[in-house]
Amino acid sequence: MMINREKKLSEKEKKDSVEAPAVDEDELITEVNQDFDEDIADQSTTESIQEKLDESNDRLLRMAAEMENLRKRSLREKEDAIKYSITKFSRDIITVADDLERALESTTNIETLNIEDTKNLIEGIEITMKSLKQIFTRNGIERFDPLGEKFDPTQHEAMFEVPDDEKESGIVAHIVEPGYKISDRVLRPARVGVSKSNTKKNG
Repeated sequence: MMINREKKLSEKEKKDSVEAPAVDEDELITEVNQDFDEDIADQSTTESIQEKLDESNDRLLRMAAEMENLRKRSLREKEDAIKYSITKFSRDIITVADDLERALESTTNIETLNIEDTKNLIEGIEITMKSLKQIFTRNGIERFDPLGEKFDPTQHEAMFEVPDDEKESGIVAHIVEPGYKISDRVLRPARVGVSKSNTKKNG
C-alpha cells in the first residue's frame, strides 16, 4: 500500500511539473531592460524639460536687460535732445550779438556822435535786423501781425480796448507787439488793442 501511494504522489508531481509554465530567461531579461530603459527615458525627459526651462529663463533675463538698456538709452537721448535742441539757433544768435557789438563799438562816445557816427549806427542796426530775420527764417520762426483781424485768444493777447464805432467789436485795431510762431505753435502771442463799438444796432 505504501508503495502505491508513493507512486501516485510521484506521478502527481510529474504531472504538476509538466503543467507549470516554463520561465523564459531571455524574456525576463528583456522585460527588465525595458523597465530600465523607461526609467532612463523618464529621467532624460525631465532633464530635457529642465534644460528648456533654464534656456527660456536665460532668454527672458537677457531680454529684460536689453529692454532696460534701451529704456536708459532712450531717456538719455531724450534728455540730450531737450538740452541741445537750441544749439543751432544759439549759434545763429551769437552772430547777431557780434553784429550788435560791432555797431556799438562804432560809436565810442554817444555824447560826441556826429552825423557820420549816427549813420553808421543806423546801418549797423539795419544789418543786424536783417541778419536776425534770416535766422528766424532758417529756424522756421514766423512773425505775424494780426492788424484788422478778428481777435483770437489763442494767438492774441488783449492789452486794452480801442473805442471805434467804425468797426465791430473784437477786431484787432492796434499792435503793441507782433506775434511769433514756429510752424503752428505760438511762441509769443501778438499783444494788441481790440476795438469796442458803442453803436447799438437796431433790430
